[in-house]
Amino acid sequence: MRLHIMPQQKVALAISFLLCGCAIYLLFRSKTLNIYHWCATLGFSSAIDTLRLWVQNCNVPNFVRFCLPDGLYSAAYILLIDAIWHKDKGIIKNIIISLVPLVAISSELLQLFGIIRGTFDIYDLVCYSFPLLVYLSIKYYQNLTLNLQKLK
Repeated sequence: MRLHIMPQQKVALAISFLLCGCAIYLLFRSKTLNIYHWCATLGFSSAIDTLRLWVQNCNVPNFVRFCLPDGLYSAAYILLIDAIWHKDKGIIKNIIISLVPLVAISSELLQLFGIIRGTFDIYDLVCYSFPLLVYLSIKYYQNLTLNLQKLK
């Protein structure tokens, strides 16, 4: 069984992840974030305020509110780069795909050791790492099955 997602499907999934992450920010986070300013510029403030009223009594876990969007953004980045470079099989593609998640993971670890400002959160670390680990595992599985097919 070969896992294969078309580049267009990867882009659609990436956009879905981005939109979900943005929705979490817009509905459940502070209105001081830049995304609110961007939406206000586009004229969406009243619609967002209405949606926020609808969900104001929802008890959303802190993990969903603060960590999950970062994981969704990391996954979206990986999918977009993979879709753009879908024909490339080289190491440069893997380096570029890994770049943003590894910077985020490094940033979180540097916070742990007090080297950079911020608060270390294990859930942030998981959310940055999980999409990259899933992607690399799928690629490993694909390469393994391809190599086994070649041996037959």
